[in-house]
Amino acid sequence: MDGEDSTIPRDVDVAVVGGGVVGMSAALFLARAGRSVAVFDRTEPWSDASGSNAGTLSIQAMRVEVLAMARLGIALWRRFQEEDGMDVGFARLGGFLVATGDTHIAHLRDYAAQQALSGLELEWLEANRMRDRAPWLGRAVRAATFCEEDSHASPLLAGNAVIAAARRAGAHVLSQTPVESIAREGAGYAVTTRFGVTRCRAVVVTAGPWSGEIARMLGVALPLYVDTNMLTITEPGPKVFDRVVSHVAGILTLKQYENGTCMIGGGWQGRGVFTTGQRKTDYDRLRQNWATATSVVPGLANLRAVRSWAGFQAVTPDALPVIGRLPGHEQAYIAAGARGGFHMGPAQALALSEMIQGRAPPLDLTRFDPGRFA
Repeated sequence: MDGEDSTIPRDVDVAVVGGGVVGMSAALFLARAGRSVAVFDRTEPWSDASGSNAGTLSIQAMRVEVLAMARLGIALWRRFQEEDGMDVGFARLGGFLVATGDTHIAHLRDYAAQQALSGLELEWLEANRMRDRAPWLGRAVRAATFCEEDSHASPLLAGNAVIAAARRAGAHVLSQTPVESIAREGAGYAVTTRFGVTRCRAVVVTAGPWSGEIARMLGVALPLYVDTNMLTITEPGPKVFDRVVSHVAGILTLKQYENGTCMIGGGWQGRGVFTTGQRKTDYDRLRQNWATATSVVPGLANLRAVRSWAGFQAVTPDALPVIGRLPGHEQAYIAAGARGGFHMGPAQALALSEMIQGRAPPLDLTRFDPGRFA
């Protein structure tokens, strides 16, 4: 990622533990607001869950509980690209949420009804009407909903852009700097790394799958589990499809970038040992992911897969994020555990930065309060 910081600040307003999409976006918002910020990352910023996801911003594929957060997330990704001049690879293409069997169709109808009650405009498509709108969809697809708001961003481009912007705004971004302990000290906290102690007035825990470990340093136990998601990228090729595609069963995400490469995701699990950091792809499940992708968009079969990889993702038991103040702390905050965390990352970061500045967050976070588990 862009640049390196060589000095460890000894005193800052805010210490952010974890340099993924939420942590780096929070650092950017806080630094732009005039706060001094240090981001501590155990390896390289943006190198785990934030860099190991498909970059899908499909609002209709999100649960209704997080719909407002998902919408704000898309708005912020768009602002990064179009107003802030940050190349995050954002594109609003519109997207299809597809169903491939009777059970999936029933699920899609229920899902669409729930989303409509929450104010999301969707178009129901099947048979000839669907083929006319998306002739590149395979015969396996029986029905779909279309949403104009669905978009995508590029995790690789976004990482470089957000980290560089945070540094330009004055944030210290520290790689290979795992946090060893966090202790209360007066009205603030002392964050200890192998390079010494940094004192801060507020702590933000955005360490993805390591967030539970960091929260325990502050005396808070949270039930965060770890998935090992896999992704595949193809060689560049001619235009195969022109929309974002997701499957209602959560087994597929697809998009084709301007350079012709296609990103294939969908939550298929690799083999990971979180305690050692070991992540491996699972060949049989990758084949299943590829078979699902080519049944939904047959034109993908003409492209070769050139790389597959796996990354850890933290998940809560209810698959909803934990966002807000850690129980028992006035100035310690967390954002972790969200499915679709890349999509909603900037929205979570903005909510945290507003809370730290003593302002009301732009979203109602009551449903996501960490106290529901602690």
